[in-house]
Amino acid sequence: MQDSGRREDSRVNNVVTLAEAMRRGYIIRSNPPEDGVCEFCGKVLPPCGLVLGNEVMLWRNTKCTCEKARAEADRKAREEKAEKDRLAEEERQRELKQRIGRLLNDSGIKKRFQKRTFDNFRRDTTGRNYSYMVAKRYADNWDQHRERGDGLYIEGTNGTGKTHLAAAIAMQLIGRGVPVICKTGSDILMDIKRAFDSTDLQEYQIVDIYKRVDLLIVDDLGKEQCSDWSMSTLYSIFNDRYEDMRPTIITTNYNTDCLIEALTPHGYDNTKILAIISRLRETSTVLTMAWEDARIDAGGPR
Repeated sequence: MQDSGRREDSRVNNVVTLAEAMRRGYIIRSNPPEDGVCEFCGKVLPPCGLVLGNEVMLWRNTKCTCEKARAEADRKAREEKAEKDRLAEEERQRELKQRIGRLLNDSGIKKRFQKRTFDNFRRDTTGRNYSYMVAKRYADNWDQHRERGDGLYIEGTNGTGKTHLAAAIAMQLIGRGVPVICKTGSDILMDIKRAFDSTDLQEYQIVDIYKRVDLLIVDDLGKEQCSDWSMSTLYSIFNDRYEDMRPTIITTNYNTDCLIEALTPHGYDNTKILAIISRLRETSTVLTMAWEDARIDAGGPR
């Protein structure tokens, strides 16, 4: 194989693609560069050529393999990697900050409840402290719960802090960049109904968002207007999340029997509602928060 200007002592190799050659540090030139000399051991280093077509048109200087040269190459490689990692981390943090902003806007958490955190949850009674610990452990061990599809089923009386803890979980996970939606059942159904008059999104596309989001928190379940459509829509969302092992958290003011009654439309059987509640309780830690209403106290849990 002919190549103009190639030295007798140059090493010539084949290459699969030009892109791969350029990645390896070869440059396009018709004549080989001058011999190099190792700065550590003084060894003469002839250039290395690669075949492009029928000629050697790609060249690079050969690296010495002496101990000091390898050590210097390793040092430079570590420095380059550290700088690359630093820039990548800066970019990751920038993207995470933007993602958190978008997630918070899309989460459905109202402004008041964006301030509900674990730090400002009242823990002045045994019941409140226990509820706090259950919710905090859930948020702290989110990766395990996501893998297993575990949720929380938070039931109890008014003003005991159910929504506060649900919002605190959401805020902690959103701070990690986890997609979370936290809305009342009524707001979820309203979002889906709006798709009826929308030219941009179809109903199934909105429903799909609720089915696939990493964590869905449904607040005040049982306060929705009951209809065959609402019952079927909630069943579709909860059942798909159950089958796909996607975690769901619900809060409700009703015990199990009252929730079944509240969600079952007049004149319909409660088969789907029973299935919803059965699936939620099967895959959830049940947390009961039943004590006096703390909303009368300034800053009390919601």
